Amino acid sequence: MILFTESSPNLGGQELQLLQQARGLARRGVEVLLACPANSRIAAMAAEFGVAVSPVEFRNSLHPPSVLRVMRLISQRRPDAILCHSGHDADVCAVAARLTRRRPRLVRMRTYQHGLPHAWTYNRLFDRTLVPSEEMRKRLLANPRVRAERIAVLRPGIDFAELEQRSLRDPGIPLAGFPPRLITHAAMLRPEKGHLVMLEALARLRLPDLCYVIAGEGELKEMLQRKTQELGLEATVCFAGMVRNLPALYTRSELVVMPSLDEPLGMSQIEALGLGVPVVASRVGGIPETMENLLVSPGDIDAWVEALAWALGHRDEMRAYAAAGRADVRQRFALNHVLDQLAGHLA
Repeated sequence: MILFTESSPNLGGQELQLLQQARGLARRGVEVLLACPANSRIAAMAAEFGVAVSPVEFRNSLHPPSVLRVMRLISQRRPDAILCHSGHDADVCAVAARLTRRRPRLVRMRTYQHGLPHAWTYNRLFDRTLVPSEEMRKRLLANPRVRAERIAVLRPGIDFAELEQRSLRDPGIPLAGFPPRLITHAAMLRPEKGHLVMLEALARLRLPDLCYVIAGEGELKEMLQRKTQELGLEATVCFAGMVRNLPALYTRSELVVMPSLDEPLGMSQIEALGLGVPVVASRVGGIPETMENLLVSPGDIDAWVEALAWALGHRDEMRAYAAAGRADVRQRFALNHVLDQLAGHLA
């Protein structure tokens, strides 16, 4: 039995990947359970993936009721491993597991690292830490005291067959009244995702037949809306919110963009390429581990204007890049291959 935990109230690539992995293991006959706050976005979506939920508040890293709740889950469900995904749930589970008679294996998923990591957390608190890219692993091992054998790369796994099926349905967002050529940016609205770079670049391009679709939610929404008005892009920018069917939106897009200023790996460019959709992305973090063509200097608005203009004017070349990317990512990020690796880390 595998206990997945997530304390974040938001829903982004990390949370969706958790649900993919849990569903994939369940289809292999592994019992899975998700512990998360009852009012979180991932709790609301878990039923769509057939993943059972046990509510745990995870209010902070040392929340006594959450520690007791996880201890009870460990005693009652006897998980072989706990797979933690965010800070609060990871810390609570580390404490709870050590207060029970039978400690399960503790595995931490780590997608971000700000500053130099503390070696004790990685060497002693968890049995293994899984990161999505070689770039992220290098960041953790920048502290020479972190034991290299405790850090492993586990790339996200994608069910490309399901992705294709979903791409044939309606994306479910209102695009009436917007220009017909879509540029899609699927990311949480946070500073490092590069939405401001795209707005500035589009203001310079001034192509009236383009619609920049911002698919996602987050703390920067109001600021980005104000910036859109300041730049006179109201007729060009569609704030679509949380899009439930991104594959359908990708396949209706001329380009998918990922202008991140920092990115441990990223998911949207992998999914888009897996569907044969052209991508323009930043040459930053783990993104170059996922694609080769048309990578742009992060934050360089002039470079983004030039890259977007070229991509929009060279459709045949972009389709060729996308076809090569499709073959590559479908081999390296196939869900079954990743689940095989995950099972080895949980054993």
